[in-house]
Amino acid sequence: MVEKLSLNRKSKRELRSAIRQKGFTLIELLVVIAIIGILSSVVLVSLNSAKHKAKVARAHAELNQLRTAIGILEIDTNLLPGKLSLSPCVQNPEIYLDRCAAGIQCTDGGFPGWSGPYMNVVPKDPWGTYYYFDPDYRCRTFVKGCEGVPDNTWLQVAVSFGPNKSENYDDGDNVVVILCR
Repeated sequence: MVEKLSLNRKSKRELRSAIRQKGFTLIELLVVIAIIGILSSVVLVSLNSAKHKAKVARAHAELNQLRTAIGILEIDTNLLPGKLSLSPCVQNPEIYLDRCAAGIQCTDGGFPGWSGPYMNVVPKDPWGTYYYFDPDYRCRTFVKGCEGVPDNTWLQVAVSFGPNKSENYDDGDNVVVILCR
């Protein structure tokens, strides 16, 4: 009986010891939390990159719609946004395409033969600014839409100024669609 009692006490001690050893130490928990943090930061960076690419693709698609609307405006009125003549290709002034003086969604009366609106609403770009008609834009090889055009070539474009909303030609985040070379 004494032997049985000591065996019982011994197995209870082993059982308690085994229960204590099943938990995690603080260091193990910190390592797991650090790994989760690193993985989540990698995922967030990937998501931000994909989100930026999606916004650029959306801006490019909307600019193509604007190119079509500008083309129809040209056919109807023989004028470009801002009441510019069809030639020369590169000229001034620039204008935001949501304005009635651009002739896309409304007219200020200065477009003979206007039969619009050519777009019900000119949207804002994915970064919250209106698209811009620039008849004397300096294309740079690093600008989305200017690929294959010699650097510093002056062209007529519809443009989104990108995430920084700056009209600077050299910032590289603009998205353009070429209207006339």
